[in-house]
Order: sequence, then C-alpha cells, then structure tokens
Amino acid sequence: MRLRRALGTAAGAAALTPCLILATELIGQGGIVVNALQTRGESLLPLRTPGAPGNADIEIRDKAGIPYPNAIHIPARDGKRARTADGFQIAEADRGWFGQLLARTGAANLTALAGGGPQTAQYLTTRQGRQHYDVPTFAATSSVDDADIQVDGTKFVGTDHVFRMGSVRIEAFSGTAEHLYELIKKGRVEKYRQAAIQSRSTPQDPHGTGRWNGPISFHDDGTVMALSVLPIRRRQPH
Repeated sequence: MRLRRALGTAAGAAALTPCLILATELIGQGGIVVNALQTRGESLLPLRTPGAPGNADIEIRDKAGIPYPNAIHIPARDGKRARTADGFQIAEADRGWFGQLLARTGAANLTALAGGGPQTAQYLTTRQGRQHYDVPTFAATSSVDDADIQVDGTKFVGTDHVFRMGSVRIEAFSGTAEHLYELIKKGRVEKYRQAAIQSRSTPQDPHGTGRWNGPISFHDDGTVMALSVLPIRRRQPH
C-alpha cells in the first residue's frame, strides 16, 4: 500500500518565485520516502529593518482565508495551456507578512528547543497553536530552560532530559548560546538574527568541555545538542 501527499508553497507571481514542493510517500513495510522539488526564481521577500514597521519584533495576526485547492495559477508556456495547481499562493501584498511569519516561527523553534514555553508562545499565532505553549511550565512535566553547559568559553542555556538504553543512562541537552537566547526571550528577533550571523565566524570546539563525554552538535543559528553517558548506578544489596 502506498499513500502520497504533496504540499506546495509559492510567494509572489508565478514563474518568478522560488518554490519548494514536498511529497511524502508511506510505502507499507518499505518505510517513508520524502521527495523534495525546488524551483528557482527571482522574487525576494521584502527587506526588514529593525525598529521599522514590518519588522519581525512586531506581533502579527493570522491571515484568514488563504486558499489551497487550485490556488496556484500557472500561465501558458511552451505550447502548454494555462492551468491551476493545489498549493498556498502568497500574494504580493502579503509577502511582508510572510517574511515576518517565517522569522517569528524560526524564533519559536529556538525557544522550544531550549525549553521555554511562554517564550515560545509569544512568537506564535492562534492557528499555530499558541495556546499550547502559553501555560505554566514545570520541570517535572514540561521542558524548562533551567539547564546550561559551558563549551569552549560559550555558555549555552536550555533544557535536558535523561533516558535509558538498556542499562545505560544518557543525558540529552538542547539549547542556545546564552547571549542569543536572551535576545529571543526579550522579543528582539531582528537583533538576534544579526547577532547569529556574526557568531557564525566563531567556531566552537566540541572538546572544549570536560563534563560531556559524548557527541556535541553545533548549528549556525546558535543552537547546540549534546549527549552524555551518565555513570551506571548500581543498587546496594539489602
């Protein structure tokens, strides 16, 4: 049995906008296959200026009524008739809003990775599920940004979890560089994006910490994920 689902998104006029189309196939016992098709284009999202109207620090509202069935109009070309296709067509007038949405959703991803519930909620719209994060959080039931590690002189703040693989206990940490996370917590998305770009030129040494005895992965957006094998705890005989 094979099930296929395709989703397309385009912003701006047809044939001028870079598009990304994903098709997911569930192939029974064969697993899951994701096919990605990217088309080139010359259309760009409007430039945002920190502190100016339309920047990503400003809270935005949901756009109601964005159509999906037959919403993308493909003009006639090379002898082929004009046609329509399913997908989300971002109109020219909405491109500024779409850029804000992408930047704020990216900020929400960072705070979710670091375990900050209320910090995540501030960047989401109602349709994106803001109410699921805008609730009190506790370390016993939720991911809370109350953990930190030091790597090569940089402090990363985030959340950690402990799980088991057989008798081996493993601690997993996910977080963001503290100076970047402080900007995100304060709602300064544009300042964060500028600071993250500048931080890319400062490589991190995964061996610059003595606490973690497992793999550490760094990303250009200032985030980190780390695994550490914990000592085996043996029960004392009664």
